[in-house]
Amino acid sequence: MKIKEILKPVIFVLFSLLAVSGVALGACQNNSQNNSLIGELSTVDVFHPPTDSSMMPLYNEWHYFNVIDEEQNLSIICTFKLNGVFNSSSVLLGYDTGDENSNASFGSYPIGIAEYSSQTPNVTIANSTVRLTPAGYSVHVESDDGSTVFDALFKPEVEPSPEFNASGFSTVPGEGINWIVASSKMKVNGELSVNGKKYILKNERGYHDHNWGYWSWGDDLGWDWGQVTQTKNGLNGNDVGKYSINFGNITDAGYTQSLRSVLNIWKNREIAATFNDKEIQIMHSNFIYVNEPVPMPYLGAYMPAGSFPLPLNTDILVSSDSGDCLNIEFTTTSEHSTPLPVSVPTIDENGNVTFKYRVIWEMIGTYHVNGEIDGKPVSYVADGFMEYVTGDSVSPVSQ
Repeated sequence: MKIKEILKPVIFVLFSLLAVSGVALGACQNNSQNNSLIGELSTVDVFHPPTDSSMMPLYNEWHYFNVIDEEQNLSIICTFKLNGVFNSSSVLLGYDTGDENSNASFGSYPIGIAEYSSQTPNVTIANSTVRLTPAGYSVHVESDDGSTVFDALFKPEVEPSPEFNASGFSTVPGEGINWIVASSKMKVNGELSVNGKKYILKNERGYHDHNWGYWSWGDDLGWDWGQVTQTKNGLNGNDVGKYSINFGNITDAGYTQSLRSVLNIWKNREIAATFNDKEIQIMHSNFIYVNEPVPMPYLGAYMPAGSFPLPLNTDILVSSDSGDCLNIEFTTTSEHSTPLPVSVPTIDENGNVTFKYRVIWEMIGTYHVNGEIDGKPVSYVADGFMEYVTGDSVSPVSQ
């Protein structure tokens, strides 16, 4: 009995030491993994300013971030964009708070005020910044009047995707689109402040990608894009889960053919499967045609009624010779879809410049994911994002 009483504290101390060592070892491993990701991102996520000034009128590049929090009914997107044709830099912050504060903040400035380079992912445009730190991406967006401020740390949880390239949508030499998913799964902490009201983000699901290249929005160009991360328990809550999915599809403007497509699925930290081109089928349905002029956020203009139909349902089927397969269903509503305008300058025979517009439909909806990857079932439901771009440019109209 005395031996047991003597051993109890000894065993307790040993277990305590083992537990502390395990925690310390786990923390070291997590720090090492995060440092490895930050090191890789510091190289692959840099900017790509043109070295040939003649390509500047076709230059497009931007950082894109999003975050979603179902419990607060909150979603946020932000972009830091450089545009050669307009010699401009811009910052967009779109947010849906589920209340009267849902809106978008947009600022456009001369490209000369922007700070960016081919040596770093960091960018400064007016009062807004992106900084890659040892802890993750520090993102600060501030409206010109200071009424809307977004401050958050996006911590990458998975490796970046390989670089994706697409061309063939233009006859101009050198045109093409490049894209990497810097991190399909991120933990986001921070806050959004709108007119004094604060929305706190704590370990919410985030995402970041980077687009660049040389193209005109007037090209024979369209696309699909989507992204969803599993929640920790698969159905409820916001903490990141095991799987995340991202896809991109470059099409012609009439959406009659796919020029290049890819879908990646990450499991934990690494890409578990990749599908390309003919392995991917994307089908949109349940289109709605707005029967009145569509207001364009922050432009004070309207698109003609019915000019850019919105698909409320999307089905994505992927399969490979290895047996990997996914059936993905996405559903949204018009209330959770925003038309983002992109300008297309046109020059008439007299040299006069006028502007037409196309629309990027930014959608938030619910993904149902089912399938099998590496012989193991994958099944979850979570909210995520999707974009849809199709149709020719049109002239704006009065209301």
